[in-house]
Amino acid sequence: MDTGQLLRVQGISKSFPGVQALPQVDFELRKGEIHALMGENGAGKSTLIKVLTGVYEKELGTVWMNQQEILPRSPLHA
Repeated sequence: MDTGQLLRVQGISKSFPGVQALPQVDFELRKGEIHALMGENGAGKSTLIKVLTGVYEKELGTVWMNQQEILPRSPLHA
């Protein structure tokens, strides 16, 4: 078990009619690291944050926080 891992995202996918907004996104965030979410307009930055906070429901994939799977279903739950 890696106790330094805070957030792990594996295979997160989200699409809208005619657009694959998140094509199976994977990443990990660990204690002590500094990250930025950057990309061009339309790259999926806002969609990723909205999936992680429960604004949008993911179609595929898993999210773990502190080694436990989470299923945010609404911003209040997230």
